Amino acid sequence: MFCFALRLRWTELTLSPILIRQNQPPARIAQIKEIAMAIDAWFPLAIYYEDLPEHERYKAAHIERIRQLQAGSGEKRTAETSSWTGDVHKVDQLHNDPVFAWLTQQIERHALLYLKALGHDLDKIDLYIQRSWPVIAHKGQWVSRHAHHNANLSAVYYISIPKQGDAGQTRFFNDKKSNALSDGIDSNMTSGYREYNAFNYTHVDYFPIEGRLLLFPAKQPHDVVANQTDEERISISYDIIITARQHAGQATPEFLMPSPENWKKFDHHIT
Repeated sequence: MFCFALRLRWTELTLSPILIRQNQPPARIAQIKEIAMAIDAWFPLAIYYEDLPEHERYKAAHIERIRQLQAGSGEKRTAETSSWTGDVHKVDQLHNDPVFAWLTQQIERHALLYLKALGHDLDKIDLYIQRSWPVIAHKGQWVSRHAHHNANLSAVYYISIPKQGDAGQTRFFNDKKSNALSDGIDSNMTSGYREYNAFNYTHVDYFPIEGRLLLFPAKQPHDVVANQTDEERISISYDIIITARQHAGQATPEFLMPSPENWKKFDHHIT
């Protein structure tokens, strides 16, 4: 069992009793006393990131293929202030495209490393890439708050980022607010915190870095802040499903999705 303990030091100023010295007026002697306090931070959200060293080798091919797919996807279905996202434009199977084979391999490798770090028994599970799609954000375009409830694990890979300026960060929200002892204390109408720290953050921002891969729980609420530059920001998202691994003679572990090897699609249709 691991615990992240933060030891805070509080400084207390105390005054001694009045001292009377010969030929001197009464004086108080100030004394500084340090009080040590231990606070344990439990249940942290774990977000994985890695900068992929071969990014430049594949960047041009990735961008060229994404532009081809976007050109063939038809009219933009989202608002002008929204990023173009492939998942709503029938461009959501990049993991089956040979151009993205290297990236898909990296996703698989780092997803396993992430799950291992989280303590998962990798012998009990199989992972499936469910969908993967490009996201293109021009100036002023963003992605509204959402979560990927259709998946267990999600990934974001930054292909092309503006060289200067605010390209728009991925923002993860702390909806649990375990230490908010009064509802709404962090609201603009209350402003009940004098300072923000690891115990009361309402969100955390991950700024885009070209070639960086992020992995996080798919259920975690997040958005992507608007790109404020004149250059486009291009990224790719992946959704991953975790299922039970099929072992001969063994039952499916409780609370793991059964292996799709045992699924049966309905034969019956109602018209």
